[in-house]
Amino acid sequence: MRTSLLTLAVLFAFGAGAWSVHGQAVRTDYMETELVVETTSVKPRQPFWAGLRMKMDEHWHTYWRNPADSGLPTKIHWALPDGFKAGEINWPYPQKIELDILASYGYEGETLLLVEITPPADLETGGTVDVGAFASWLVCAEICLPGESGYQVTLPVSTEVPQADERWTDLFARTREQLPVPVPGWHVEAAISDSTVALHAAPPEWFPGNLTGAEFYPYNADLIDYISPQKLEKTETGYLLTMRRSGFYTSRPEQIAGVLVSADGWRGPGSERALAVSAVYADVLPAAVAAIGSPGSPGSGNVSAVSGLAATAISGDLVSGLWQALLFALIGGLILNLMPCVLPVLSIKVLGFIHQAGDDPAKARRHGLVFTAGVLVSFLALAAVLIALRAGGEQLGWGFQLQSPVFIVILSVIIFMFGLSLFGVFEIGTSLVGLGGRMDSGSGLGGSFLSGVLATVVATPCTAPFMGVALGYALTQSAAQSLAIFGFLGLGMALPYLTLSSVPALLRYVPKPGAWMESFKQFMGFLMMATVVWLLWVLNLQTDPNLVALVMVLLVLVALGSWILGRWGGIAAGSRSRIAARAAAAVIIIASMVTVLSQVPAPAKAERTAAATTYSAGLEWEPFSRQLVQDLRTSGKSVFVDFTAAWCLSCQVNKRVALSDSRVVEQFETLGVVPVQADWTSRDPEITRALAEFGRNSVPLYVLYTGGPDSVPEILPELLTPGLVLDALKKVESGSAASR
Repeated sequence: MRTSLLTLAVLFAFGAGAWSVHGQAVRTDYMETELVVETTSVKPRQPFWAGLRMKMDEHWHTYWRNPADSGLPTKIHWALPDGFKAGEINWPYPQKIELDILASYGYEGETLLLVEITPPADLETGGTVDVGAFASWLVCAEICLPGESGYQVTLPVSTEVPQADERWTDLFARTREQLPVPVPGWHVEAAISDSTVALHAAPPEWFPGNLTGAEFYPYNADLIDYISPQKLEKTETGYLLTMRRSGFYTSRPEQIAGVLVSADGWRGPGSERALAVSAVYADVLPAAVAAIGSPGSPGSGNVSAVSGLAATAISGDLVSGLWQALLFALIGGLILNLMPCVLPVLSIKVLGFIHQAGDDPAKARRHGLVFTAGVLVSFLALAAVLIALRAGGEQLGWGFQLQSPVFIVILSVIIFMFGLSLFGVFEIGTSLVGLGGRMDSGSGLGGSFLSGVLATVVATPCTAPFMGVALGYALTQSAAQSLAIFGFLGLGMALPYLTLSSVPALLRYVPKPGAWMESFKQFMGFLMMATVVWLLWVLNLQTDPNLVALVMVLLVLVALGSWILGRWGGIAAGSRSRIAARAAAAVIIIASMVTVLSQVPAPAKAERTAAATTYSAGLEWEPFSRQLVQDLRTSGKSVFVDFTAAWCLSCQVNKRVALSDSRVVEQFETLGVVPVQADWTSRDPEITRALAEFGRNSVPLYVLYTGGPDSVPEILPELLTPGLVLDALKKVESGSAASR
């Protein structure tokens, strides 16, 4: 019987990634997958077993149905002939994979995810059927990579009893030994307090063994604190397992279900290790009479993995890793206010508060709240887009919006228009003080919101010097935790202005309004124009000078439209004049923008690299590739890799201050260190993956290899000085380096 047209269509749609036919294995990033069937044929009405075989490279893992602190479970979508039915995935019990302050549940090595498939009773014999599937997964080590593949296996249909496929007999047998099973006689009860989750397992009378360790893997997400050790104790009637309750799960689940794993076996030595648990609640559990082993030693072969994240390990009753990350994000947001990317916008925002100092305190408070909302919404929106795109397989990092030439053109026009408004060419509504001016003739709250949005957009390239590790950490967490971290980063950035506007007494200490404000406002307009020049320089590195010239023509037309708006569209003009001027300005600005944006080409990576490698006099930089770095290290040479981008102002300062210093250049040449530049100005998946290997998703990042393929790289600070670079290069002389 041939596969239905619908099945073929599904397989074709899934075929955008790698896929196999007739049971061939598929090789993707760091793993091999294959659709395997236990039998060599199928029989009408008789169920058979199929499975996704996953074999990960050393140190790599995939995830269980509940991935714990981070990760995604593997999914299988079936494309079967008419009448066939596929069951749910039968998950082998997982391993606990510890990543510093986090823990995940998953698999290393080889595993098989089993699914029972039932053919229809009226299946015609004598022909063949195509069993198709599409799988998606997340494979992780120090970085995580999404993967997917389609599969198809052709099987004959026969009236004979299907025979086992000898190639997979052992694999199916081993997998079934790892499946959780209900063992008659074991009675499991549960209790939950504000801080703990406890299970009591009472063995049947015939149980001949003695448990020396156990670990519980819950199906309920976020029920327990996964990284904390689980404590097993003996009671008069059985075994008590106590776990720390997660702070994210505030309610009591209807039932506690999961898998209890013990190497001692639930029917005695050598028997099943995984007990399927669906615990009933008890008012009081039996008291412990003796501890068993050390806390959290289940005897189930837990695996620990090395994390590249520079997060601090915590234990006992100290704050959790998430709260630490939120605290550091808040502090990082406060520091953002001192960065050169943000000062042009925020210094003018201060003028807005000065202007409001004599107003109603409630009005100043509203402006502060709306400005904070603009910052928070923008940070969360950028983070949500980044998380969604990365979940879809895109290799992106923080600051990704500035890797788009279209976005840079639009941002250049917006900042240029605000610069013109600061010069007094035109006004939005009745005033535009510090981008917090009035977007309407009423409260002006729209302008405060917009100033928060603009501050966020121009701030993102400046976060890496002190938030690079934290942002990389954030994007390895669940979506909710990642958004919380980015939200606190935005809150920290807006906190000084929120505080200033919320405490009327503080406004007494700001300078009094006066004529100097107009001069200062116009001076800030020049900083806006300098920002436009910087954006055009970035655009030149991403594309070509012809587009930059076209954008400059666009800016002239935008200036013309703004002049018309200010000359004849103000509130002092008649209604007809205002309408005509605003319509003319809108047509000129919008039409010219649409025309230019339609001409924006895809960035040319080769041209970008050639242009960007000229920044450091005296050093001849090699364009980055993984193969180049590996070849240089294999040959015994020392390598200095500069992960940079034209839109990263901190990167540019480091280049001028440290990497162009004559002493640094001389030491590079004397020691034979090869400088390699990873230019991330435009999107480059290879560079994104390389950043992720160091737990980063932003630039700058400076990595020094001191020679030899097995040498441990040293990561330099994000803010460089000549002395820091020279000190690192001394390790090339001594032939030693260690990760900081």
